[in-house]
Amino acid sequence: MSESILHFFMFYGAAFSLIIAIGQLLQKKSETINRIYAFSFLGLGIWLLQISIFSSGLFDSTAVGYYVCIFSIPIVFTVPPLMVIRYTWIMSSLFNFQKKYYLLFSPVVVSLLYIIIQFFVDSDCGYTCFPALPIFSHTFNELSLYDTVLYLFFIFPNIYLISFMSQNLFMTSYIWKKSNWNKVPGVSRWGYIFAMSIVVSNIVYVIGVFISLKVVEWAVILANTAMTFVYLVTQRLPDYNKLLKNEALKARYERSRIKGLDVDRVIQRLYEIMIDEKAFADEELSLPDLARDLGITVHQLSEILNEHIKKNFNTFVNEFRVKEAQKLLVDEPDRSIISIGFAVGSNSNTTFCTVFSKMTGVSPNQFRKDNIKKDE
Repeated sequence: MSESILHFFMFYGAAFSLIIAIGQLLQKKSETINRIYAFSFLGLGIWLLQISIFSSGLFDSTAVGYYVCIFSIPIVFTVPPLMVIRYTWIMSSLFNFQKKYYLLFSPVVVSLLYIIIQFFVDSDCGYTCFPALPIFSHTFNELSLYDTVLYLFFIFPNIYLISFMSQNLFMTSYIWKKSNWNKVPGVSRWGYIFAMSIVVSNIVYVIGVFISLKVVEWAVILANTAMTFVYLVTQRLPDYNKLLKNEALKARYERSRIKGLDVDRVIQRLYEIMIDEKAFADEELSLPDLARDLGITVHQLSEILNEHIKKNFNTFVNEFRVKEAQKLLVDEPDRSIISIGFAVGSNSNTTFCTVFSKMTGVSPNQFRKDNIKKDE
């Protein structure tokens, strides 16, 4: 009887996640962050279903259980990146989905290919391939190399999530400082507790996969409890995500290194240095050099670039170099590519061509050919 109750609470979490996901998608004023939040919970529901089937014995006793667990692995790998994107949105003043975020989803493709290829190569691979068992068991050593890697795919998403969420917890740990206790409202602490519960439940799960599947079951119960808790909070505070974001931004502003600076004036002077004085042409130009010319600290300049201009130092400088190079390539058609590269501040021809191609989509030589033809 107790075993049945335990399994009920395990599988309930998967269904509940689906309800939360649908609720987010059905909101009248659904924003990008709501959809990200919804799909992360949808993936979490499938993840909980996978873990519940795996640890309850259905994995190696039914074909359906086996195939659900195996083919849900790529979906499970989407959960950590989606949560990273959500917390990035919360912690930043303006969220833009950048191309670099696609790299976070690379394990999805890798795991999917790994699973599909084996099913095409080995037609005899069925649900009896290997049993659900702890890694520290003697039987685990008898698994084939393919099955061992496949088994490890059940742990990788957890480690993936732990590493990302731990960084977020570290970044927002300031909300627990006594000096900030009266400045940071309760919703931020609730959000922190929920994030911490995710990390803890995943750590417990990883430990369970190594020593005992019973520990895995309790990890699922812990995750379901945390999820139920966050659902109740979101019902009490319908704009939970926005409230959490606003509080994070407020706290971030209070800790900002540029508070009191005339940021607009600094930015104006920064562009004067780059455009009028062509500071970018100095191949040894560095962040400290630029900060010194502006009369501010390195940390202040870095914050202005990242928060107000939305670019890091290298991207900011390289854009000026490429723009100047484009002008020289057309205005001085007989000048060599390498000479132009050095003239705009690049320290090597290879680096110049790589940066130029990345920012314009064509090589310097091709850009020159295309634009001189147009002029003619």
